[in-house]
Amino acid sequence: MVTVRTRKPATPRHMVAPLQKGLLRQQLKMRRRTIPLDLQNTTQWKAINHLRGLIAQNRSEIIALYTPLGAEIDLMPLVRELWDQGKTVALPRVVYRGFPMVFNVWEPHAPLEHDAVGLKCATGPEITPTFIGLPMLGYNRKGYRLGYGGGYYDMTLKSLQIPVVTAGICYTELEIPQFPAEYHDIRLDYVVTGREVITCI
Repeated sequence: MVTVRTRKPATPRHMVAPLQKGLLRQQLKMRRRTIPLDLQNTTQWKAINHLRGLIAQNRSEIIALYTPLGAEIDLMPLVRELWDQGKTVALPRVVYRGFPMVFNVWEPHAPLEHDAVGLKCATGPEITPTFIGLPMLGYNRKGYRLGYGGGYYDMTLKSLQIPVVTAGICYTELEIPQFPAEYHDIRLDYVVTGREVITCI
């Protein structure tokens, strides 16, 4: 009797990276949940120190940051510092799903509201930042970031009409040595962790 073995069709090349990214997201979310609270706190303050230096180095006056989601590194202490220095702080807003974000000025201590995808955003006028600090689920040392899969930051960075300095903020423990980059992935200028600032430009 002859046994006929059926062979599964190969995954098309253009689908490999998205599948790899999906698996990475699951792994990194699990890994991030295991980072001890004391290490999270230490990372927060060290990353803020690094970011503070980058903002000063680039003489940035309009800085877009983010409100943390889950265990993302919380930059709120830096926001208060920037307000005290008279700098303009902005937050991203998803106005329409599937389209680039806009940035709204966050007036000192003004209340926030939720955008089209449920993230906290500011209610001030729209503005174009000169420096953007982005949250990341993972990264590599070439400046590629792994987000949550919506592609909003990549779309937004591609749509900006003026040069903007970009810095991704992440835990050292979430580095991805073999990053499955795709054509639409935009490299960041810097990666900021609790350990170091990686220059990618």
